[in-house]
Amino acid sequence: MAGFTQMVRRVATECTGMRVRQVSRLLTRIYDDCLRPLGIQETQYSVLVAVAMFGEDGVTMGALAGTLVMDRTTLTRNIVPLEKAGYLRVARSAADARARVILLTRSGERLIESAYPLWEEAQSKIRRTLGEDRFDALRSQLSEVLTFTDELEVNAAE
Repeated sequence: MAGFTQMVRRVATECTGMRVRQVSRLLTRIYDDCLRPLGIQETQYSVLVAVAMFGEDGVTMGALAGTLVMDRTTLTRNIVPLEKAGYLRVARSAADARARVILLTRSGERLIESAYPLWEEAQSKIRRTLGEDRFDALRSQLSEVLTFTDELEVNAAE
């Protein structure tokens, strides 16, 4: 039993995955609270912004999933309510009729613009709490980890 307790304590204190999930839930709650007046969550705002980054030609599901580091099934579940609300439109690709692209609607653009000050409020709360140096370091380190996405996914599959 002592071995089991020691193992559990080690996982609880050293597991990067567990710590990332905890921090993710904490930060997501801050963004969600700030975005609540518009009836959207941070995950939805992230999808809208990612689609907008691809421009008016839209983005394929695969490319969007890759950008968001999200599996396609989860991405589809996130897109459906945004499409029903009229913020996104899923259409056939002009370049390849077999492919579907996700397009940001004018309503989606307006939502991003309306949410921006609320997003800034969340950013400011986090920045104030962590301090400028920690905030910048956290963002920088997270961005750096994302540069290893391909290697981490390949290693995880092995």
